[in-house]
Amino acid sequence: MDFEFDKIPHIEGIEALHGAYNEKDVPEKDTRTFETRMSEHNKVIPTLEEAITKCGLKDGMTISFHHHFRNGDNVINQVMDVIAKMGIKNLTLAASSLQECHSPLIEHIKNGVIRRIETSGMRGPLADAVSHGLMDIPVIFRSHGGRAAAIETGELHIDVAFLGAPTCDPYGNANGYNREGEEGSCCGSLGYAKLDALYADRCIIVTDLIVRYPNTPFGIPESQVDFVVKVDSIGDSEKIMSGATRYTKNPKELLIAQMAADVIEASGYFNNNFSMQMGSGGASLATARYLRE
Repeated sequence: MDFEFDKIPHIEGIEALHGAYNEKDVPEKDTRTFETRMSEHNKVIPTLEEAITKCGLKDGMTISFHHHFRNGDNVINQVMDVIAKMGIKNLTLAASSLQECHSPLIEHIKNGVIRRIETSGMRGPLADAVSHGLMDIPVIFRSHGGRAAAIETGELHIDVAFLGAPTCDPYGNANGYNREGEEGSCCGSLGYAKLDALYADRCIIVTDLIVRYPNTPFGIPESQVDFVVKVDSIGDSEKIMSGATRYTKNPKELLIAQMAADVIEASGYFNNNFSMQMGSGGASLATARYLRE
């Protein structure tokens, strides 16, 4: 069958040669090193205020934090101080837990910066003040699993998540430990922060140590991070083991822990590479110590 080339759409606009060769038409090769290109195109923002502005945080929105540093956390107070100076008000604070170190939040509640709180725990002066009528709207308490479920279903919608990470690269790959030889904070797994990073409309990683790309293995991937902000300190690791996560010496708690370890050992599941989850509390954490032995 004969084929009629003149019936091919736009055939007249196709040529075998687009003019004579001209080296000026050839794009110049990018000879910059990967490290140089990485430093010029990344997610690092110089200040919290600028990152908050870029995220579009406004009155009435919901912000979230994790509590891996527990009573050594420096992130929530830093961020809330900046937000207060920016004049943003009526926020919902959705932290996974609030500790004694977060007592400065009392003033932010009184000044109208924080209107509501949703959390899994609250301790110290803040808890005492709330218990005595500090807030007009009751605090919503959820279990850690319930909080994760509420985020996943949209019952708890997060507009901006501020997640402290001991290490992060310029593109947002973050984890909770330090590579050998690096100085900085350390808080362990970023498990509580994973749902915040995944479902929040915007995610800001707050870190005190930016490392070379790629920061692997990561707890939070760069695909879930909008901006990275470096601050002087995100937390004090030495204060993680305090309060509910203290290193107990109480004879009663140690007896309970020893019995619990004996039960686990006899359960049939105590094998190499088995997994377990320990809650907070002296007896619970002491159980892990006995299992190690």
